[in-house]
Amino acid sequence: MKYFVDDDHWDVIGYGKNLEKLLSRFNRETSSFLKNHSFHDGKVVSLTVLNKENGRTKDPTKIIMVIEQYEEGAGVYEIQWLNVRKFLMDYDISRNVYDNKPHEIVFGGRNGLDEWGYDEILPLSKKKIQHEIFLFSQTKIIIHCSEIKIRKIKK
Repeated sequence: MKYFVDDDHWDVIGYGKNLEKLLSRFNRETSSFLKNHSFHDGKVVSLTVLNKENGRTKDPTKIIMVIEQYEEGAGVYEIQWLNVRKFLMDYDISRNVYDNKPHEIVFGGRNGLDEWGYDEILPLSKKKIQHEIFLFSQTKIIIHCSEIKIRKIKK
């Protein structure tokens, strides 16, 4: 993370300026969501990796995540990362522990991946972007792709 390093180092203004420069790369619904909302505290419902290999398409991998928003009545969203070139996910439930009880997994591990903490979208090049996501389970996800699409799928 460049702007949200840890609890003591958050550059919200710097990240806002960075994101504003990137909004033109996204479709209208995605840009509007990124400008006005966040998945913070949203429940990760599912995560799917699809390999659409057909022998012709470059970067055929797509990742889809469904997130139930935290806010009452905010709905359920789907986020898609298209033309994925890199996907890293560092999930280890044993890291999701209480600060004062380092050997006790939060909620006994019943929350799995847990909720969306915070994220950053950064440019890699004129065509590629990086999305880094930190979940409350201490899981870090890094995705390099050419496009991100966000859409509401349920009210």
